[in-house]
Amino acid sequence: MRKYINNLKKDKLTAQERLNFLDYLQNSLNNGFSLNNSLEIMPVLWPSRQKLIQKLSSEIKAGVSLSNEMLQLGFSKTVATQVDLAMEQGSLIECLSQLATLNRLKIEQEKKLRTELSYPIVLAMMMIVLLIFMQTFVSNQFANSGEHTGDLMLMGMLLLVFLLLYYLVRVLTLLKKQDYQSLLRLAHYPIIGPLVKLYVKYILIYDVGLLLSGGFSLQKMCEYASKQEKGSLQNYIGHKIGQQLADGKNLSKIIKAEYFLPDELLLLLQAGLKKEDMGKRCLLLGQTLFANLTQEIEKVIVDIQPFCFILIGLCIIGLYLKLLLPMYAMMQSI
Repeated sequence: MRKYINNLKKDKLTAQERLNFLDYLQNSLNNGFSLNNSLEIMPVLWPSRQKLIQKLSSEIKAGVSLSNEMLQLGFSKTVATQVDLAMEQGSLIECLSQLATLNRLKIEQEKKLRTELSYPIVLAMMMIVLLIFMQTFVSNQFANSGEHTGDLMLMGMLLLVFLLLYYLVRVLTLLKKQDYQSLLRLAHYPIIGPLVKLYVKYILIYDVGLLLSGGFSLQKMCEYASKQEKGSLQNYIGHKIGQQLADGKNLSKIIKAEYFLPDELLLLLQAGLKKEDMGKRCLLLGQTLFANLTQEIEKVIVDIQPFCFILIGLCIIGLYLKLLLPMYAMMQSI
């Protein structure tokens, strides 16, 4: 079983390796190399992943799409669909640049988050050791005091910690799926919800901008998106909106009813611009949403450490109450 898991990991790229892959491919294509030539050179520059890249290159030459191969490497369905759309429109370099920037931001923020949480986690581990010591050696001395306020408060704090851990596990699980339903659930979660909603808006607006720049009509966009990777964000949205348009539903009502579509898109559609101009404005709006996303992530990261210290402080108060209140109750009984 362990051997099977190790082999499975070898066929997937880590987050940093996925960023390196996007950076290399974008730079290579930008310098005039074709996709096949870029993949042929990559094993020489990346010996640690030589077999995996050689396999990828062979599959691409055999006619397999790059987006399908990226799924096998560990990229999400959303990213693979964006690459597929970009290849259709001839804007792969720009798409890879955007994806590399987004992945770089993600890795940087994850590093910053680990740095911010390292000290609170050490304090939490020390507090757990202290709690075990108190429960084992100290509490027995005050078992007959009848005072349990500190115990109740401490149990409440521990319950809150377990709920936070459950929240983190759920968030990470849904983020890994990255399909429409998972993203919709995440968008309603506290703290991370607004970030997910902004992230999805950015992706959709960027994709709409690419398709409009390529001369796609709204109906064609929906048809094309519905043919993308099944379960991906674009696939679900394209199929849903296409079905509603076929049923004769008003476009304004469709955009207002769809949770992830921003109202700014409706304003652009009502402006009566040419497809190419509308596509440029959608891409500009996507860049604005990306800048907003970056700022909001920074705010959340900055606010996490004080929240952790407040939680640890409340747990420390619970520990003191657990120790001092029974002593105070015994002193009163003397």
